[in-house]
Amino acid sequence: MKKMISCIASLALIAAIPSTAAFAADIEPASEPIAVVSTDEKTDISNIVGHWKYQIAEEGKNVTSNVTDSGFIDVKDDGTYVYTDLDGNTHTGTVRVDYDTFGGTDHVPFFAFYEGDKFFVGCYCDQNDRDVYITGNGGMSQLVREAQSNDSSEKNAVPEISDEKNADKKEIAVSKMEDFNTIMAIMNASPMYTVVDAVVNDHVLVTDERFTNIADFKNFIADTVTGDLRDRFINECDECFTEYDGSLYVKTVGRSFFNFETEYGIAVIDPAMDGFSALTIGGNQLFGNGKADFRSEDGKWKISNYEYGEWRDIMAVESYDFSSVAGIWYEDTEGSSSVFNIRTDGKFTYSYDGGSDFGTLQPMYWLNENEEKIIGLELVNNSEMSFHAGFKAPEESPCNDIYLEQEGSSVHFIRHEEPGKYTVEQLSDMAAKDYEEKTGVRPANTLPMINADDSVTVALYDENKEPFDAYILDPDTGKGEIHSDKSAVNLPQTGNNSLGTAGMAAAAMMFTIAGAFAVVKSGMLRKKENEE
Repeated sequence: MKKMISCIASLALIAAIPSTAAFAADIEPASEPIAVVSTDEKTDISNIVGHWKYQIAEEGKNVTSNVTDSGFIDVKDDGTYVYTDLDGNTHTGTVRVDYDTFGGTDHVPFFAFYEGDKFFVGCYCDQNDRDVYITGNGGMSQLVREAQSNDSSEKNAVPEISDEKNADKKEIAVSKMEDFNTIMAIMNASPMYTVVDAVVNDHVLVTDERFTNIADFKNFIADTVTGDLRDRFINECDECFTEYDGSLYVKTVGRSFFNFETEYGIAVIDPAMDGFSALTIGGNQLFGNGKADFRSEDGKWKISNYEYGEWRDIMAVESYDFSSVAGIWYEDTEGSSSVFNIRTDGKFTYSYDGGSDFGTLQPMYWLNENEEKIIGLELVNNSEMSFHAGFKAPEESPCNDIYLEQEGSSVHFIRHEEPGKYTVEQLSDMAAKDYEEKTGVRPANTLPMINADDSVTVALYDENKEPFDAYILDPDTGKGEIHSDKSAVNLPQTGNNSLGTAGMAAAAMMFTIAGAFAVVKSGMLRKKENEE
């Protein structure tokens, strides 16, 4: 038959994964249904009556792996159906029982959906779950039964947007964010929406013609936001507004209020069937960027929560394992010896042109070109100032390359493999402990460097980044010497050696080990002069 819905010859396999041709517009229907009568109740058309979500599997896969919502099918008792796609477009047809023939004798019944004489989709009548009908060749699609609303006007309601249409989500998000701005502006008596009218003390007249009474405004709130946010706004209305002579008045307040800056564009993040978030690209000096969480309610997207602040704060990641990037990194530029040292606790040291910067790595989400969230690491040298650079966190551990990004360019750093038994971080900790035991002062920062002979130099600094001294150590034994006075140390057994004064050590170190820290200044990590 031309309209066979499966090429599978084994009925046992059919029972496991029923299969039909999905959207087979090029398949001609049989001129006459096969004259086979089945008394099996599974062929009763009432089994397919209801409200169904139509889902399609990824290309080359079946519904057992992953599916995407494609639309809704409503089948009525008289065998007619209405298909509604996610954009609200509809087409109608009828459902009837047809049969596939195998081996010339076996006739397998299926529910066939026709749009006139054009075959649309089909699913075998005999399936394990009456609420899920597998369709399509090899289980390429499925119908999933959904509970119908008691209100017939709501039965065919579909989400206003789909997972695959970020552009539509953007339009919805911008519209709702601007409605949110209207709510905030009116409730805070913004002059853009009000005029002074002395007929009501301490209140101003709301000029937006959409709102002539409190009920109108509450309905607008309920159509824009949901959940606790909706309840909070509505509860404030009675205190905030009053009505007089067919007009709405709002109490005057002398305070600023947040609004979403949508004119610079937004990014949609974490899209899902039941929710997504939207982040404004632009912001202002007072409130920064804004982020709104959206939730589907009654077929409409509504704002369920919002926050605002600096982009890096909104996108911050609470915890991150820095072990994948911890280590010593050298800039892969000819003539440069710039060194980037990252500890497992996220602290870092960056040496350049004979100087050093200290700070911590801040894990945060960045958005790639598809507006998908990826983990990035931003360099921060204190709580108030950020470096002008960062990099995408590695997906695998360990990684051997990182690219620090700044001002549209990137600088490549290559990991230097640990040269011995002890890691540079362990050697740094042991040197700091040894120095503290000898002097009573705990260095605030350490800067380890791997030398050409695989020895490790650990420079020690105070909280003002002034150098104390340096240890030159064997990474296999932990033994070595203190640079200032050449006294021997055995770090796994600290406390047995003398040490000169910190001042002499600092002076000696600045002259003698300058070669270890001589680098070509890359300008990569210049501090921001203007916070955005």
